[in-house]
Amino acid sequence: MTSKNKEILWYIAGATIVVLVALYLFVPPVHSWVNSVIGREEKSFPKPNSGDDVEYEYGTPVEDIEGERIDVPRDSLLDSLLMADTTLVGVVRPVDGPAPAHVEGFGEGPLPPAPSEDNLPNKNELSPEEQAQLENIAPSVEDILDIERHSSSNPAVNKKIAECRLAFDKLISAYREYQTEPSPKLKTEGAKQKEALLKSLTQLMKLSQTKNDDAGMEEAADLRREVNKVEF
Repeated sequence: MTSKNKEILWYIAGATIVVLVALYLFVPPVHSWVNSVIGREEKSFPKPNSGDDVEYEYGTPVEDIEGERIDVPRDSLLDSLLMADTTLVGVVRPVDGPAPAHVEGFGEGPLPPAPSEDNLPNKNELSPEEQAQLENIAPSVEDILDIERHSSSNPAVNKKIAECRLAFDKLISAYREYQTEPSPKLKTEGAKQKEALLKSLTQLMKLSQTKNDDAGMEEAADLRREVNKVEF
């Protein structure tokens, strides 16, 4: 036998093996017959929608379950979105229902003037009810001043505490004046004093942490908490 004939036989044998494997994998009768010959058993699962009373792994079903079909009305919002996607640009489709009517008092007369910094409300010109509402919103000066004072044994920390207390008293005085007669000038000056005092309190906190001084840290925290309540 020549080498060419041997090569042809190898090709035929390979093709035969490929065909047999394909038949075993893709042809169910051949697959079942081969399994029965070699003694291999496989679990067979029931096909859906079969009326046979088959044996499942968890037992035989005892009753048939029928689903209930519920008719749900279509979503009007979804319909409107679908219509919007299919509507040409510039074309308005009519909406079912009555035409919109005019609301009495809406859009009649001139608009009120826009608020500005020059027409802030004066507390002396407000009614008693409006004054009570304003006092409920803004914290009273007496509540802010009712805080514990701390003194430190460290001279540098104690000096910084005194400076922050003096600036805090000036801020409270400006806040009391602003509550009596609010004005843009007092608002601007008070905001600047508040910002400067917050920076000083930050310096006091850092200094107290460096010196490990509890009194200075408590004083800085208490004053910062009360300063944040002041709103100009």
